[in-house]
Amino acid sequence: MSKELKKYVEFALLKDESKEQIKENLINAGWAKSLVNKILTDYAGLDSAGVIIPAPKQQFNQIIKDIFVYLVVFITLTMTSFAIGAILFKFTDFMFRNSLTRASYSYIDISWAISQLIVAFPIFASLSWFVSNDLINHPEKRESLIRKMMIYLILLITSITGIVDLTSVLTTFFKGELTLHSFLNAAVVFAIVSLIFSYYFNEIKQDELLIKGKKNNG
Repeated sequence: MSKELKKYVEFALLKDESKEQIKENLINAGWAKSLVNKILTDYAGLDSAGVIIPAPKQQFNQIIKDIFVYLVVFITLTMTSFAIGAILFKFTDFMFRNSLTRASYSYIDISWAISQLIVAFPIFASLSWFVSNDLINHPEKRESLIRKMMIYLILLITSITGIVDLTSVLTTFFKGELTLHSFLNAAVVFAIVSLIFSYYFNEIKQDELLIKGKKNNG
């Protein structure tokens, strides 16, 4: 949130300008409409003595709701990722079995991963859709501390996983033990973490564009 923008709003309120007039001036000056709305919601107006009245802070139950939603998103994303990885690992195992052992291959071995995917993915997809629509209707929520903590936690975990995965592949290669099977398994892990990292990194970039006023939703 721009300190410059906040100071301007406070100065304009003290000059007895209406919120609508302040909003119009700022949008015409190139500020993002969503960011202007966010700033203005922090102020209720002036009291009889001409002192700025801060708006009531976000309700505690809304904060708890956001924590719950983002925690479930994080958990189901983790479950979905592990399930997809396990299924693909089993697939590469199956492909590299000889014809005799492949004939006796049982899909019961991946029943847990499939069940986990069937349960976790719809929940993750539904909550992600809910969060995306909520952000469209309330762009100011992009500045939520809870949301940012969840995103950076995901970025941290995927970064560590990707680094460890690449390190493992290089170590195996230098030892002369790298096989096509182990390479494909490592590629599966890297592909999953890359997709997740790319998606949430793009969310951070969208937040930065909003805050800088380069993205005007009006």
